[in-house]
Amino acid sequence: MHLNSLAELGVLVSRQTKIVATVGPASWSEETLSAMLREGVDAFRFNFSHADYERFELVARFLRSRETQLRPVTLIADLQGPVVRLGEFEELPVKAGERTVFCLAEARSGGCVPVEEPVFQVANEEDLLLVEAGRLAFRVLRNDGKTIVAQALVDGVLKPRKTVAVKGKEFPLPSLTPKDLKDMKFAVEHGFDVIALSFVRRGEDVSRAREVLEDAGFEEVRLVAKIETRSAVECLEEVLDAADAVLIARGDLAAYFDLEQIYAVQGQIMKRARAAGKPIIVATQLLESMVENPLPTRSEVVDVITAVRMGADALMLAGETAAGRYPLEAVRWLKRIISEAEKLPEEGEGPQPRPGDTYDVIAQGVITLSEMLSGKVLAFSEKGNTARRLAKYKPKIPAYVYTNRATTARYINLLRGVKPIYHPDLSKSDSSLFERMLEHALSAGLVSSGDIVVFTAGRRAGATDLITVERVKPLSF
Repeated sequence: MHLNSLAELGVLVSRQTKIVATVGPASWSEETLSAMLREGVDAFRFNFSHADYERFELVARFLRSRETQLRPVTLIADLQGPVVRLGEFEELPVKAGERTVFCLAEARSGGCVPVEEPVFQVANEEDLLLVEAGRLAFRVLRNDGKTIVAQALVDGVLKPRKTVAVKGKEFPLPSLTPKDLKDMKFAVEHGFDVIALSFVRRGEDVSRAREVLEDAGFEEVRLVAKIETRSAVECLEEVLDAADAVLIARGDLAAYFDLEQIYAVQGQIMKRARAAGKPIIVATQLLESMVENPLPTRSEVVDVITAVRMGADALMLAGETAAGRYPLEAVRWLKRIISEAEKLPEEGEGPQPRPGDTYDVIAQGVITLSEMLSGKVLAFSEKGNTARRLAKYKPKIPAYVYTNRATTARYINLLRGVKPIYHPDLSKSDSSLFERMLEHALSAGLVSSGDIVVFTAGRRAGATDLITVERVKPLSF
């Protein structure tokens, strides 16, 4: 990593909420990726449901080459998880009221639509089959174990390899499939910073993935639990304890909750995640219309504003940047909407320190003190705990978090309101730590002579227990 110019830094400090963009055919040219970085994309998601190792390696290497000290780039490997899909077939138009026959993918014959076996294990008469996150819906009329006859509820087109869910039910599949393990190995060996686990059901699913990483020597890779099943919502506390962050996948949640319930479910997840001090990524159809159109709809704008006001740390674009016609415009619009949303008050009361958590109280005090003094925060965080505690209270003043670990800087890059700075020569045991941080901040233009700066760090692993307040003096040459 090298030092940014102040012009690049201007992108960095212009908003608090982070932006995640999914790479794909619409965006993986070097020209488009470079433009996305200039527009302020903080993290890039690679969808391993459609893994192209050769392409992913090239894109990841290019993005990493554009990383700087003041501008880390976070790479997220989103695993497919225990998902069930349709098989291969020619696209099939369906009309509401008509019957469609689904058959076992490995025993397909005639004109039936192939689907993987787990659907036959859980689908009963009157159940709803949801295809492609609910874009198509079918009422099950009969399941004889080899074929399912279902009635289409909406017009649409069935396409091969699309996801299938049975509303309200979960498939009896392992949390990490052989494909996931293979993809995880590729990701960590090629420098990915974050693994997103799909269809997490309980805390032990996350713990299992962490064991795999630790056994392979990649314990610093962070785990994001995607909340997209009813079980994950019901077991949210243990999932939050096990994960480094959560991602609210609203499209798949619609397979377990009615559409009118999704807003309340999203709010419940975000409130509990904020209380636990775990970062939150909100995803699915934020600006879906921009896959085909250069402007978002009014309802999409309101949806993004709502997510920001609820306290999201990061917002994620999926098809908009992976396969859409206007990937850069989608990023620009998301940035524009976020900037307006951050001017508004948050919804509800912010989180409070957890009872008996001294470090949480200190972190809240750092933010409160800085805001009351119109100051800036300079923090040091070796593993990201101090940064995470500060981000819990969504600072509105500049909060710069130094770290001597590149992996930590890339994790901090997902946290709202805190800006990571990678400085490999710093150490929390250094008696002149704050002086060296201040000297660097002055030379980089992060602080100026006369600014009030609140310093914080932890003397022990996982702690946040030091506070110092200073008025900045000019650099002496």
